[in-house]
Amino acid sequence: MTEDALSPTAGQQVGDYIVVDRIAVGGMAEVFRARKVTDAGEGRIVVLKRMLPHVAAEAGGVEMFDEEARIIALVDHDNVVELVDSFTENGHPFLALEYVPGCDLWRLSRWLVRNGSTLSTEQVLYVTRELLAGLQAVHDATDEHGNPMGIIHQDVSPSNVLLSIYGDVKLGDFGIARSIMRNTKTTGRAKGKLGYLAPEQVTGHPTGPQTDVFAAGVICAELFIARPLFSGGSELAILLAIRDANIRPLLDLELRADVKEVVSRALARKPDDRLPSAQAFRMAIDRFLPDDRSGLRKELAQMVRMASGMEVESQLTPPVDVGEPDVDPEATPITVDLPTQTYTVESTSGGPKGPFSFAELVEAITTGRIGPDDAVAVDGGSAELVREHSSLSRYLPMSTQTPITQDARVAQEPDIRRSLKRSGLIRALAETALRADTGLWLCEHGGVRKEVYIADGTPEYVSSNLAGEMLGEFLVSTNVISRGELDMALAVLPRFEGRLGDTLVGLGLIEPVNLFQHIAAQVREKLLDLFLWTSGNAEFYRGVPPPPSGFPLGLDLWAILDEGIDRRLEAGLEEERFAARIMDSLVRARQLPKFVEEGVISESLTRLLDMTLVPTPLPTIVDAFAKPDDARAGYRIVLTGLVLEVVRWDE
Repeated sequence: MTEDALSPTAGQQVGDYIVVDRIAVGGMAEVFRARKVTDAGEGRIVVLKRMLPHVAAEAGGVEMFDEEARIIALVDHDNVVELVDSFTENGHPFLALEYVPGCDLWRLSRWLVRNGSTLSTEQVLYVTRELLAGLQAVHDATDEHGNPMGIIHQDVSPSNVLLSIYGDVKLGDFGIARSIMRNTKTTGRAKGKLGYLAPEQVTGHPTGPQTDVFAAGVICAELFIARPLFSGGSELAILLAIRDANIRPLLDLELRADVKEVVSRALARKPDDRLPSAQAFRMAIDRFLPDDRSGLRKELAQMVRMASGMEVESQLTPPVDVGEPDVDPEATPITVDLPTQTYTVESTSGGPKGPFSFAELVEAITTGRIGPDDAVAVDGGSAELVREHSSLSRYLPMSTQTPITQDARVAQEPDIRRSLKRSGLIRALAETALRADTGLWLCEHGGVRKEVYIADGTPEYVSSNLAGEMLGEFLVSTNVISRGELDMALAVLPRFEGRLGDTLVGLGLIEPVNLFQHIAAQVREKLLDLFLWTSGNAEFYRGVPPPPSGFPLGLDLWAILDEGIDRRLEAGLEEERFAARIMDSLVRARQLPKFVEEGVISESLTRLLDMTLVPTPLPTIVDAFAKPDDARAGYRIVLTGLVLEVVRWDE
């Protein structure tokens, strides 16, 4: 039986309510308008929310619905949708929620764009202020005993901001909200709508009240600019813009500077740099609004009536140029029936190669078996150099496209050369970090080649010629997708301009946020693998920028060094260094390397330098840095100090 067949129909009684009509159905729930049954006749109109059966059947699905009911029940505020009732009917959970006659903010925004209109500055700030008042009530909610619940909405977006024909602004839909009582969800669904995620949600870091502040800032900014704040040619491009908090559309807007500054503070990349709370954001806005806001409320009510089709349209705010409409990512055509194409290669080393499928060709280019000056023909057509082929050149190792490093026999001497035989990568990465260098570390050993691109001292992108380190293989090996799903994606890759990530998202095989985090993990693993190399060389070419087609990570260099060193210790690669020195003392170097003196070193390294002003036994240092659940912490900092030559053994 289909879920629609199980859905209540108009006139059917569900609990104490008579269904009027179905309003909407989404991925997790369907929503109905209903009227309460009373002895006196017609009762209050409510919204019935019913969890779809397939969601309720998932592990933790019903518990999530119960948690939503509990959270809403704990928040009593005029700017938050009220919970009227919760019950189960025929084994299906329902919520009865306050009915808000009007429309949501998404529909109002679309109506304004269609009519060539926009909200005034005061109207934008009024709507944002009311939203923030409800949001602060959510964050301040306490349980039955007065204990803070620590609720975070996590899905503040225009479709969850309800506007009434009376000028009310109410926050709704707590389906993925979390509290300190329940910090994780078990359904594995992405948290929040794509364009309104905060950077910490994109990168998988902990969320907090500032996460909701960021989303409210996005809504406010979009009401000003009348288009999405974060946009791009693909979901991954949007996520990159969010991760980097690229708010250029707002900054370029002609808007009074003090208002722009407040909204920008709500949109800071790091949570600690944002306005600290919804209340702080609201108070910052209040100074731009009149004490009597009844006029703004009436204006909003009028617009909601018109957007809802409940009143004839009147004179609007003069139209503004909102530019070309953004492409809807969901409209990307999915074509699994793409005709099979075959590729042949005219190699510079002599003789044709092939035929290849597109996937086979990509692997050969990535691993270096086919080079930039080889020519590729599609289905027997005219041949084109790989470096000039728009769908294939993206798979070339970036160093082959740079005049400085055209192949393994570089035409120019590197600025720095380090042996990887004894912890050389630690010194290499730390050195460029402390100098805030930008450039390329070219690492080679036994035919394996990895390119680590550094921007202002931070590793931004890593490429490899190992087939097993390609994105698709990584996703299969970590059970994110199956081998069959990868094969299907590779078959239609040309339709998505050769971008595997966009292909997987377009085919619905993985959600964008999950893919983003897996790509970051994959590139991080490619970098961490270098710490286990016991031979080879690393050469640095200063000034080589990260590739435009790369996936910039924005990694914490000191965290990477710590993890990479830990892997070396765990693998036993540093036992020889410490075996005969277990009771020896360490002392600060007589003269620190210039790059250490000029750079900003980590807090732990600073502490090590302070401890070794006088000779200090290794066991004393190890104990000082020890952690209950981390026996190698002390050895990691000592190894860092030895490799950077800021400490030495006391002879």
